Amino acid sequence: MEGIYFSALRPIIEQRIKNRACGSVGMTSSSTLSLGFGIGWLHLHAKPDSPGLWWTDKASTIPPDSPSWEHHLKGAPVEKVIQQGADRVIEIHFASRTPYDAGGIRLIFEATGRNANIILVRQTDNRILACLRKVLSGVNRFRAISPGVIYKPPPSSGIPPDEWGSEKVQKLLQVNVTPRILYQNLEGVGPVSAKSIIANAGKVSETVKELGKQLAEENFTPWQTRFGKVPVCLGDGQPVENPLAPPETEATDKKKGEYRPSRTQLGTILKKRLSSEKKKIRSSQKSLNRLASPDELRSWGNLILTHKKDLRKGMKSTTLTDWEGTEITIKLKESLNPVENANRYFRKAGKVHLEKSRLEERILTAMKRTDFLEDIQKRLDTMSDEEVTKHLTRLGKPEKKTTGAPLEYILDGGWRCLVGRNAKQNDHLTFKMAGRDDIWLHARGVAGAHVILKRDGRADNPSTAIMDQAAHVAAKHSTTNGVVPVDWTLAKYVRRMKGGGPGQVVYVREKTLFAEA
Repeated sequence: MEGIYFSALRPIIEQRIKNRACGSVGMTSSSTLSLGFGIGWLHLHAKPDSPGLWWTDKASTIPPDSPSWEHHLKGAPVEKVIQQGADRVIEIHFASRTPYDAGGIRLIFEATGRNANIILVRQTDNRILACLRKVLSGVNRFRAISPGVIYKPPPSSGIPPDEWGSEKVQKLLQVNVTPRILYQNLEGVGPVSAKSIIANAGKVSETVKELGKQLAEENFTPWQTRFGKVPVCLGDGQPVENPLAPPETEATDKKKGEYRPSRTQLGTILKKRLSSEKKKIRSSQKSLNRLASPDELRSWGNLILTHKKDLRKGMKSTTLTDWEGTEITIKLKESLNPVENANRYFRKAGKVHLEKSRLEERILTAMKRTDFLEDIQKRLDTMSDEEVTKHLTRLGKPEKKTTGAPLEYILDGGWRCLVGRNAKQNDHLTFKMAGRDDIWLHARGVAGAHVILKRDGRADNPSTAIMDQAAHVAAKHSTTNGVVPVDWTLAKYVRRMKGGGPGQVVYVREKTLFAEA
């Protein structure tokens, strides 16, 4: 997408959305922010190296990765749509909707090739509120893009259109004009438009002067060349007749009767993988929608404590009246007493943000994977046989599975001791299979297996002899010999190490035993 074509798109966009309130904000892919205006959807696609924008009547979206997009844009009316000079940057100005964004908000779409981005900026102080892609100062010394940073526009791509009639530009275009000279010196001109200018020109300098005048007066329209009409271009620079139509996704020009087994096989795999990723997005979105708020969970805990005299251990649920007189049915865990059930809801309230982050991360990961697979699917009929084989090798491999179930030892008295076989299984054993009150053991200070001593519903604690046997199992499955110190604690006191890999943990309230490896 080239800058001067934004000059033709800008009035079309403004005509459709000016004075209309943004009714919905969502993402249709990991790189596409979609805005609903009642009459249709405007999609801003900021995928590096292939940015674009289009309009559709309907859209299937999920919430953006940051709540700031919806908070500031939903319900805000559009005041105007402008372009930064003649460059590939469009700004949609929204009127203020909340006291926090008094003075208005700017949604800035930078379709600048590999640096493409979408940025939400507060009008009063130019502070960035949200961005699709963070760019830190260590990556770009000219400017940083991150929430809280003052927005700085990208540098101009050349001489602005109102100066194209100047002596300096006219002198530059006198002899041996090539497309490279045009797009390296004129703001908003890219390789496609540079070739079109030369193809259209009797005299390039006069054509450039007239084009600069049209752009400066915001009166630019596509023109006619001897090769046919040069319409507005989107995405990959290929001309399209309808400037706001969505990009094509289906492959065309397939040769009739041509059967290529590798491509057929890859197409089948892509279809299955895409279906799986989209299913992940839908199921995660449903879980996200069902997630109770921290305040709601805390209120349930407080209600249980208030009415604990009327409750008892073994109840599956209870119906209580809150402080506003509303009856609420609360699920209880049969194995816990009222105070323990209340504490369970308080703990859940503290972890809601973690669950929310996990689900949102899962959705975004699946969306990125979907984009990758759809890109391969789109190019399937045109890619080389070598590339087909490469993707088939990569995608055709089955997902790696953990090797078997955990090892199991039966100790005296029927106590079960489970042992992880590898890092991934250690992680699964500790955080998925272990109960909160099961006993976790690990050889101190060395690599080794996670060991879980299962209670299996027992009310009693294991004897000293059983603990010594479990410690021996942990020492035996460590990477050292001799007498080994073995730490043990309850599984609920074990946490994943921040930034660590599978099986890397931290723990508290531990005690130490010594066992022979």
